[in-house]
Amino acid sequence: MSRPDEVFASAPQYDPHPEGQTPLVCVDCINLGERLEQFPGSPEKIVPKVVLVFQSGETNREGKLHEVSLEMSLSMGKKAKLRAILEAWRGKSYTDEQAQKVPLHKLVGTACLASIEHKTSASGRTYAAIKTIAPLPKGMSAPALPQWERPDFYATRADGYAEEVADYLNKINPPTSSTLADVPAALAEENDDLPF
Repeated sequence: MSRPDEVFASAPQYDPHPEGQTPLVCVDCINLGERLEQFPGSPEKIVPKVVLVFQSGETNREGKLHEVSLEMSLSMGKKAKLRAILEAWRGKSYTDEQAQKVPLHKLVGTACLASIEHKTSASGRTYAAIKTIAPLPKGMSAPALPQWERPDFYATRADGYAEEVADYLNKINPPTSSTLADVPAALAEENDDLPF
């Protein structure tokens, strides 16, 4: 199973977004399918994943727009990270009924004010992470951004997760195959009375 820092290492940007408070716009909401996860002291489990991608309009050393992403479990339970992020972003809590009907695709194009910090992965890669998120204050304008084009990186990540899940399911429940040699002799004999 790949580690998150290995997956992020193939991301399209090479230097992280600068630290500090900045207005961001959500440019994509991507369903990554299911991923196999394991936390210390817990058994492996299959979890649906979603990633929100943001841009601020700032560019990296190559002149490309920085991206900051948040990958989370696709869950709106009371303690779920996705729910906490969205409630902070909208500035108020969801009722349990509202939480079950959140149209995540409508986040695309929505601005926020985020605090970005740098973190270091286990492999030593420095990346930008959203520490806090809030509604964009009145009077502050969202950055104007060009049309977002989703890089192949996210499809590759989703394919990797799907492969991990398939390998895990095959490991815990190996597929059975039957051949004619496995069929009992009495069933393998010809019987002209059968309609087939």
